[in-house]
Amino acid sequence: MEVIIPTLIIFVGGFIVGALVTRKHLDEVNKVVAEAKELAATVDSKLDEIRDANKKPARKPRAKTTKK
Repeated sequence: MEVIIPTLIIFVGGFIVGALVTRKHLDEVNKVVAEAKELAATVDSKLDEIRDANKKPARKPRAKTTKK
């Protein structure tokens, strides 16, 4: 019983402090997430352009040869 009470107090205190710190920095985190989404969209579009530029033209099928 002597170990359980301080452990619970530390856990609850850490949870409260974590919630307060998260609430304080929430705007900064949301701004970083928005920038990361924009960057990912830009990279995806450039990657699609590169794939389209490197795409090889389709080959025409060869006519089957028959052995005589």
